[in-house]
Amino acid sequence: MKRMITLAMCLVMLLCTAISLGETTEKAYLGKVATNGSFELLCTVPDGYTISQAETGTDSGNFLALIMSEDTEKPVMVLSVAFDEMYSDVPRLNELDDDALKQIEQTFRTEDEVEISYHETAHGTKLMMIKENRDSVDYVDFFTIYKGYMIEFVLMHGNEAKETLTEEQIQLAVTFLSNLDFVDVSADGNALHAAA
Repeated sequence: MKRMITLAMCLVMLLCTAISLGETTEKAYLGKVATNGSFELLCTVPDGYTISQAETGTDSGNFLALIMSEDTEKPVMVLSVAFDEMYSDVPRLNELDDDALKQIEQTFRTEDEVEISYHETAHGTKLMMIKENRDSVDYVDFFTIYKGYMIEFVLMHGNEAKETLTEEQIQLAVTFLSNLDFVDVSADGNALHAAA
């Protein structure tokens, strides 16, 4: 009897796994960067959002995408990828020491008072989070590095939004970056690298 119950539980688990695998959505193609290796950018577009503008040059080290919802109360997201020679040999932000991180932090400190903290994506990549240090948060900026490319993701208040950005909306940005992939197309094009 115990064997039958165990077998039934195994079948249910296999069925659930097959269903969840069948529900995975295909990632959207964003564009390509090609300075320090040639990578195609793929992402999972959040529900209700579209990539309304994307700019990239052929064989460029820069990429810019605007991700918006028709619901003007929802946050607007801007993804920027730019190659920087200074970080050409840096695989990920995780590899930088405290002094190097402090130098990057200084570039985000302006006349606005900000709070800088660190988070990790689902892949364990370190994310620097720059957040306004006040009650009403209009934007949150995320920064990381992948193979010499600086990745910046800005989450901004929607035009019609009446309140501050919520923790749930901030988590949306972390999830987006966790699902952002760099597909290496400089060699065989088969290796998939998670950027964040």
